[in-house]
Amino acid sequence: MLPRVGISEDTWRKDLESGNTFVVLQAVPRLLPDLPKVPLAISYAKTDEARTLIEVGIHSNGLFARPFATTPGTPKDRVEILRNAFQATLKDKDFLAEAAKSRLDLDPVTGEELEKAVVTASRVDATVLARLKEILLK
Repeated sequence: MLPRVGISEDTWRKDLESGNTFVVLQAVPRLLPDLPKVPLAISYAKTDEARTLIEVGIHSNGLFARPFATTPGTPKDRVEILRNAFQATLKDKDFLAEAAKSRLDLDPVTGEELEKAVVTASRVDATVLARLKEILLK
């Protein structure tokens, strides 16, 4: 399944409902609400290295797709103001109406989730990173 933000669900919905498309695995961190019975790829990881490769190589990649960021050293109170403003926007009726009108699905990531992903990615062992590079560049 493709990332949900910015993709018209109509195309996929028609193919799924007609039986022309079957989703057999989700490469996302948590189950999509409309595919509750389709397993997550990470649930098949048999080692810590495999889980890390999926988290950094697949999950984090999606999180980093369209981030809003500020400069290092931005005061924490300002970061909180920005995070709260984004969360408020995502609840705004006019904003949601425009997103629906544009047929955009919204599945936003919080600032805290993005921050955690950045920290996790920055702490990945060099051997795991080398393995990820080997996998991605094949």
